[in-house]
Amino acid sequence: MKTGSTADIGRREFLGRAAWAVTAAAMGGAAKAAPAPGEASLVGFVAPKLEKIRVGVIGVGGRGSGAVRRLCKVPGVEVTAVCDLIEDRAKKGQDMVKKAGFREPKAFAGPEGYKRLCESGLVDAVHINTNWTSHAEIALYSLKCAIHTFVEVPGVRSIDEAWAVVETAEKNRCHCMMLSNCCYDEDAMTLINAAHAGILGELMHGESCYLHETRDRQGQAFLSREKIFSSLAALIDHTGMCYCVHPLAPISLAMNINRGDRLDYLVSVGSKGFAWQEFARRKFGPDAPVSKISFEANDFNTTTISTVNGKTIELRQCNNCPMPYTRFYSIYGFNGTIATQSRGLQPSMRVAIEKTLGGGVKSFLEGKELDAFKEKYRSALWKKTGDTAKKVGGHGGMDYLMDLRWSHCIRNGLPLDMSVYDFATWSSIFELSERSVRNRSQAQDIPDFTRGAWKTTPPGGLL
Repeated sequence: MKTGSTADIGRREFLGRAAWAVTAAAMGGAAKAAPAPGEASLVGFVAPKLEKIRVGVIGVGGRGSGAVRRLCKVPGVEVTAVCDLIEDRAKKGQDMVKKAGFREPKAFAGPEGYKRLCESGLVDAVHINTNWTSHAEIALYSLKCAIHTFVEVPGVRSIDEAWAVVETAEKNRCHCMMLSNCCYDEDAMTLINAAHAGILGELMHGESCYLHETRDRQGQAFLSREKIFSSLAALIDHTGMCYCVHPLAPISLAMNINRGDRLDYLVSVGSKGFAWQEFARRKFGPDAPVSKISFEANDFNTTTISTVNGKTIELRQCNNCPMPYTRFYSIYGFNGTIATQSRGLQPSMRVAIEKTLGGGVKSFLEGKELDAFKEKYRSALWKKTGDTAKKVGGHGGMDYLMDLRWSHCIRNGLPLDMSVYDFATWSSIFELSERSVRNRSQAQDIPDFTRGAWKTTPPGGLL
């Protein structure tokens, strides 16, 4: 397993590639790229087709119960097992599946219930919706059992964990994908499609932000359960960009990261963390237990990434922000700019295109011209299934389309939209941004989890 330091990562990669080059030279052939340690790459990986996918949902709390309801409405999917630390929640998952008209799934409970589920032979895939700190442990176990593994954001939280996931998935030849639902937002998919179509020319820069007001919800949860939500607990001893996937993932797909380019290094800076503590003192009183918990995490973090090909990405994130829920994505190319924004799940899009070289860009597209642009690059998935997705729900329908899409790929023997290498790359930002913040924003190298395969991986993305 890899260590977390960039020096160790570089040394291991260098020695591996040197050994591969010597072997290839002895065989009279040129070495193109070192293979994974003992296993083949999963770039473009296609698993055997499954007519029906038996899914086990691990974690049946708020997010997990929503997953159970959605999966019961995805064609070709059957929830055959549910698992939770708390037995009553597992029973709740059983009841939801039965009410949807399916056979009662097997229920597993307790600290090691997920192990029994993975060993049961009842599932082809797991849908992990547990607390943040358990994602790596559960994902690695399911991968070792050769089960397709789908993990809620934020995936894993360290570089060691990310490398372990990559190598275990490669060894056992199964999919591992982060459930980054924001990639299936309608306007985000339009942005990705337009970028891949070349309408903006060569891309120069991408930027995004994720602003989410969670203070009162977290505080009320603490008072009712006398425990801190895992998402809040993760902020006690950590800093940096603690929830980077929502801003990063759609921009990465638009800019073909791991598909002809890759993330090279980052710098990260954050404001001091005081907003939660001050909120808790004012809301619940200075003597309330929750008011006495100190959090190290930045209130607002900005992380800037440079790619190997010289492109840049700026990410901004705040979970204690006194502002309506907002996601913002924009990409800038030689020929123009596309920017999308979601406030309270009400999307908007701005497009500016230079129509004549040297003519400049003086205004955004409006009216029929903007409508025609959006229709031309609108996702085929949204065109075909958008109405159903909105009815099923899950963040405006993007959760349903995400599950619909990965299950369609497995049932039809297609590569997934997002690979284990995307999973690892996006996850690595947690640790690296924290290192940068703790070291006065020093640059941190981002590992190449593809081991060079990004150079020959064709551009791709969502439909």
